[in-house]
Amino acid sequence: MRLKVLTLSLILCSQAVASDFNLGVKFYRDGLYSLAAKTFSENLENLSPEDFKKYYQIIYLSFLNSKNFKSLEELVNYWESNFYTFKKGELLALKSIIKLHSGKPINQVIDREELIKLSIDDKIAFFKVLSTYSFSPDELLYIVDLSSKSTDLKGALKESGFLKKCLSTALEKKNYQLIDLLFDVYGKWFTSPKERLEYVKYLERKKRFPEALFEIEKLYKEYPEEKVKLELAKVYYLNGKYEEALNALENVNSEEAKYLKAWCYFKLGHSEKIPQLIGFNVSRPQIPEKLKILLDFYRSTFYVEKLKKLYPELYPKALIFSFSTQQPQYIGSYHDLGYIYYERGLYKKSLSMLEKAVQNPTNKLLLSRTLYLLGKIGSLNTEIASVVYTELMKNYQNTSFYKEALIPAAKSYLYSGNTVLAIKLLKYAEDQLGLDTDEVKKLLGISYTNQKNFKKGALYLSKVSFKDGDTSTLLAFDYFQIGNKEKAFETLKKQISTNGLYPEVNGGRLVYLSKLLKKENKIKDFYFESPTVQLMAAIVSNNPKEVERLLPKLQGNERIAAALFLALEYENSAPDKAMEYLTFIFNYSTDKSISGFAKRMLNYIAFKSGNFEPVLFNDPKFIAYNPENGITSVDTLVSKAEDYIQTGEYGKAYGLLKLALQRTTLEDLRRKIIRRLVEIDLKEKNYERALKDLELLPNTNELNKDLKNYLRFKVFLRMGKLIDAYTSAQSVKNIKNIPQEERSLFLAKLAGYYKLTGEKEKALKFIKELLNLGNFSSVDYDDLIGLAIFAEKQEKLSEAEKLINEAIKKAKTKEQKAESLFWKASIQAKRGKTEEAILNYMKISYEYGDIEPWASTSLYRAAQLFEQKGDYEQALRLYQKVIKLKAGTKEGEIAAERVKSLLQKLKKEE
Repeated sequence: MRLKVLTLSLILCSQAVASDFNLGVKFYRDGLYSLAAKTFSENLENLSPEDFKKYYQIIYLSFLNSKNFKSLEELVNYWESNFYTFKKGELLALKSIIKLHSGKPINQVIDREELIKLSIDDKIAFFKVLSTYSFSPDELLYIVDLSSKSTDLKGALKESGFLKKCLSTALEKKNYQLIDLLFDVYGKWFTSPKERLEYVKYLERKKRFPEALFEIEKLYKEYPEEKVKLELAKVYYLNGKYEEALNALENVNSEEAKYLKAWCYFKLGHSEKIPQLIGFNVSRPQIPEKLKILLDFYRSTFYVEKLKKLYPELYPKALIFSFSTQQPQYIGSYHDLGYIYYERGLYKKSLSMLEKAVQNPTNKLLLSRTLYLLGKIGSLNTEIASVVYTELMKNYQNTSFYKEALIPAAKSYLYSGNTVLAIKLLKYAEDQLGLDTDEVKKLLGISYTNQKNFKKGALYLSKVSFKDGDTSTLLAFDYFQIGNKEKAFETLKKQISTNGLYPEVNGGRLVYLSKLLKKENKIKDFYFESPTVQLMAAIVSNNPKEVERLLPKLQGNERIAAALFLALEYENSAPDKAMEYLTFIFNYSTDKSISGFAKRMLNYIAFKSGNFEPVLFNDPKFIAYNPENGITSVDTLVSKAEDYIQTGEYGKAYGLLKLALQRTTLEDLRRKIIRRLVEIDLKEKNYERALKDLELLPNTNELNKDLKNYLRFKVFLRMGKLIDAYTSAQSVKNIKNIPQEERSLFLAKLAGYYKLTGEKEKALKFIKELLNLGNFSSVDYDDLIGLAIFAEKQEKLSEAEKLINEAIKKAKTKEQKAESLFWKASIQAKRGKTEEAILNYMKISYEYGDIEPWASTSLYRAAQLFEQKGDYEQALRLYQKVIKLKAGTKEGEIAAERVKSLLQKLKKEE
């Protein structure tokens, strides 16, 4: 009875398990893989041999599709333990997949000898199972290469469908290494129209053009589809059969077909047909307002309201150069706004703008002016001074201090905004006390100018005997306001030739006046410091040679204005040169209206001159649809771009790199290309485009994020936006994610930044990292010397000595050699290497005796060291030399004292 019950229980249990497996099968067939996998997983322990052989395939496919590798491994263990010889190919494939999933490299998982031992059917089954797994292109490359050496394995690869999967993945990932290997080994084994078409493209890339023509003609006869026809035309083109290519394209009207026809016409010498074909408008385009306003600015014609909207950075400059008395809006550079408010006598506003400007240093010329003005205004505490002088003026008129305080009081009132009281005191000093000094005249001139009484301002300023830069600048401004432009012109000429203060302000005004007075030729001999004014002068005096000389040094909109001027200048006399400059604008500008104009103007001049080469070889679409580029591998495109970079043809290089970027999905290669695009932008000083290009890097991983932040740091640093630059730099999490050859420079810059901000510990941390890298090739002398001095001050003498040794290697000029040797000696002295320090100090004195302050200070330091070590006679001789060299200085005085002291010591010893 018990036996019957047990038997019945087993039957019922078996039926229940079978029922569950049937349910799992239904889930699988309905595409519910996770439910199927769960059902099978829960019943693996009850799997009978009969059920295993019946359901094994659906079970493992459920596990694979749901990525349930734990249950898959349990199934494989059961299989291997109980049915080792059953379906050996499938079993080996599943074991391989489990190992790959665990992270083992494919070359340690799939063994060729093990595969060869399998029967043909098992080989096919092996690859069939593998085709269900997602492989990387590199893993597929290994499998294809491994199989290529055996006829059986090659056949199994094809029969299993794995070969098709490989090609499909390779095409999707644009992995040309895998594509080419597949066609190298299996070329004609691919039979579908799509595969055969790709085989033709492979033959094109390999430059096997006759074979490609044979294959494509066969394919076209069987499948006369448009895409096959287009490829037929390409192959004709590559075989030099341009007429046949045109015939093949007769009824094909896609964009690619049009550009291919254009290339055929170009090869056949019928470039005149290209405009109509592509739809070029070959009439002369109108210059867009935005571009016209820009060029007019450099022609010294200022449309202030339009500049405010279109070019805010030029708006305050236009007000300055045109002698405007208009109150500016808060638009444009803080540097320029600060100057305008200073000149208007609005000193508090000026101070506010100048303080903001210092936080955003754009260039040395503007920053030096800002620092000078900040020093002038900021050194006067007008609030305290006004209170003090008001008390003195009211209650102490009969004291000697009253007269002495008149001028300082007037100055204080002037800079605090009380011009009326300032004039009252100054007039009293002039009329009643007879103080007819240059200072009184200058202060009266400034005060009247601030009140917009330009006639009196000019009167007093013109009487100043010794006119400094401030006086001359304001005098020219007053002359202009009272209508005496000739005197303003002569004053500015003298000011620029002698004093040179406010070079951009006075230079811009001189150029502006030269145009008003029709004296453009008079400014050709002047040297202007500001690139903006240099370009204005060259354009106003119609000097294209000078504009050409300036172009490589210019930045941003200045480059576009210069290139436009040259393009218009050479339009008729030298159309090839005009097209060169239009190509530059097209490649450089990120503004669609400007680049669009450049393209239309290029088309117009190309049509008029019959030279279409600049259009075809620089337009992105012509580059993309050039059949010769189409057959070029991504690596070759990048290599060609590098060649163009070496020859300075950045536009062509940029176009090829953009094409290469479209053709590859390989992350490493995309990163390399984007980095090169940004580097081209930096070479061309096209910072706006650089910021756009680095956004091509997706924030998909830490490597991309770090590289993007590093590139952003480089761009902002070049732009002079230090806060933005170092904010980006601080976002770099792992220095190994930036280019190896640039890591040292990056660390040096970060250390320098933290040194300036007073964050000493962070600065020292980055110095340590820099020294650990041990590669200083990209770090310049100034960075090394600055960090060495900082490390010495922080008593990190070992680090300081290493840095100074590297700085000495980088020293080129005599000044640098003297400076670096001086600091080396200083560090050696602190480290107790007295003899070495003395020797280096004396080297400076003997080898760089004309380089001050290093030569005399080195003697002084050497004398100190001799004294410390008790060699008083040597110390005495050197101190005596120092007295002669440093007469009137603190060091000279100390040296004299030391001489007295040493003489006394030497007498005692005698």
